[in-house]
Amino acid sequence: MEYQLNVLMYLQSIRSGLLTSIFTFFTIFTEVPIITILTGLLYWCINKKAGQKTLFALCGSLNINAGIKNFVKMPRPIGTKGLTSLRVKTATGYSFPSGHTQTATTFWTSMMIQFKKLWIYIVGVLMILGAGMSRLYLAVHWPSDVIAGWIFGIVLSILFVKLFDYIDDSKNYYILVGLMLVFGICTYFIGGEDFYKLFGLYTGFSLGYMIEDTCINFSTNDQTKRNIFVKNNNSKTNILGKKILRFIVGIVSLLIVYLLVNYLEHTFAIEKTEQIINIFKYLKYTIIVFWGVAGAPALFKLFKIA
Repeated sequence: MEYQLNVLMYLQSIRSGLLTSIFTFFTIFTEVPIITILTGLLYWCINKKAGQKTLFALCGSLNINAGIKNFVKMPRPIGTKGLTSLRVKTATGYSFPSGHTQTATTFWTSMMIQFKKLWIYIVGVLMILGAGMSRLYLAVHWPSDVIAGWIFGIVLSILFVKLFDYIDDSKNYYILVGLMLVFGICTYFIGGEDFYKLFGLYTGFSLGYMIEDTCINFSTNDQTKRNIFVKNNNSKTNILGKKILRFIVGIVSLLIVYLLVNYLEHTFAIEKTEQIINIFKYLKYTIIVFWGVAGAPALFKLFKIA
């Protein structure tokens, strides 16, 4: 632990306004608002299947992250004598492994696996390394937390992307339900508010995916049949317009659902016991993610923009 503290102390000694801005940027890019926008763009507008795989990998990876955190219960370096941690409001829960690092690694590894483009490899590696280093620079994680976040993020991304391919091809929804039971049992026995939130994310995705896949089935393939001798500029404009509309409808409706369930949570959670708070957190995130995966696409079909 002394060696790890020395690493953090060294990074603290080289802090500057510019470096703090750069590493704060990397941390912000792994947090909920940015990840929601990126996955929303991918799933609603660019490539539906890639979006589903990425969401599945994120939900699975982060449930495992929360389980390990609440089982190991490693304290953070925050409050260590001589160490000044920055942006501590983003450092909730236990320390090992780093959630921000694992989120960035899972997201960008999934993108690299699926798209295999040079610019995605470059951006992905930069974001993965930047996210991990930012947590050390801000002194909210130990080096071992970040290294574990990188390892778990890469390995679990590969496993969950391959597993989703099998589920999607075979339509074997029992695997989704089985994982839901495993995560649910672990959440109940291990506990922790963040674990309930992330279990809600997985539940919302699984239920949303099954409903969307069987009942809605919207498409991001906006190719329309047209005469090859006719100029397609108008068609390209219409396709782009539909994508923009889908994103606007998706993100606005998701925000409305978030505000509504947030209001209901604070209105009806009268007895603020830990168990009630955790249940409300679980239901809240289940509803929000379910809406993003199935509710918003249903609106796309209703408004004929899918």
